[in-house]
Amino acid sequence: MNQPVAGHYRHVVYGVVVESEFRLASIDEAADRDGDAAIRLVFGPPAYFQAKTAGLTRDPDEWFHHAVLPDGDVYMRVDEIFETVVSSDGRHVVCARLAGVDDSSFEANLLNFVLSTSLTLGGEEPLHATVVDLGGHAVGLLGPSGAGKSTLAAFLIGQGATLITDDMLRLTFADGRAFAHSGPRRLKLFDETARRFLPGAISDGNWNTMSGKIMVRPHAPVTGPQAPWPLSALFWLDEPEPASPPVEVSSTRLTGIDLARAITVSAMEIRYYAPDRLTRQLRFAEHLGNVLPVYALRYERSYPLLERVAAEIRRRVSS
Repeated sequence: MNQPVAGHYRHVVYGVVVESEFRLASIDEAADRDGDAAIRLVFGPPAYFQAKTAGLTRDPDEWFHHAVLPDGDVYMRVDEIFETVVSSDGRHVVCARLAGVDDSSFEANLLNFVLSTSLTLGGEEPLHATVVDLGGHAVGLLGPSGAGKSTLAAFLIGQGATLITDDMLRLTFADGRAFAHSGPRRLKLFDETARRFLPGAISDGNWNTMSGKIMVRPHAPVTGPQAPWPLSALFWLDEPEPASPPVEVSSTRLTGIDLARAITVSAMEIRYYAPDRLTRQLRFAEHLGNVLPVYALRYERSYPLLERVAAEIRRRVSS
């Protein structure tokens, strides 16, 4: 079945030019109106998705659905938000809004799930991470959902840090350094955490009904072209050692198998199993560890401890 043709809105996010037939309100417009786009977004009719997903079965108890189709394309659906098909090379995306979804939730979920899959299919390894700038030291916080990345980021932003990207980190390398690319400047938080650490933040709608999180804009948007940020370190948010005191905060630089594990399990796209994917991930982890320190940051999840956690991060990046 022929794919719909892209429209004329051009945006830039994560250092990637995205061409879309609909406007994306949360990301900058691209200054170059004529250059080649890395990813193209279009709306598709119901018949397109019916044809592409013929024969697929979906678990009614799951809110997120993911399948690699026989032609190598990837199908995804987030209940009550969107469904989409990403081409096997990651460059063409056909999507549909599901009934009742508001603009903010649709756009945020689409950019999160679709762009991470597009980049992965294109050969990159975006990470599940939140990145903030601590006065000239950009640091990434790694960990699975629920590890406390956004909570710690909110605390750091409340102390004066700047949000670079939340939830997804696109990395590039140049001159022996790793660079983080800016994402939409919004943070996903539970309401209580947002009120505690960022009471002045502007609400930007709900992430989705399944997560219970809201989206907030913690500070005024940065406009204009954004250069990638040189990273100082990544921190894997780990649990404390079993015998450690409950108030202890510690960090250890990861190497070898521990480094490889932390990076591979931090992949943004964890459901795509291409034959060469693991080899690519291990090479990526090795290269990343050679140019950037990655630490396991261990602490009990407790609001009163976050001051000490922040101090440990600052100690590591300033040493």
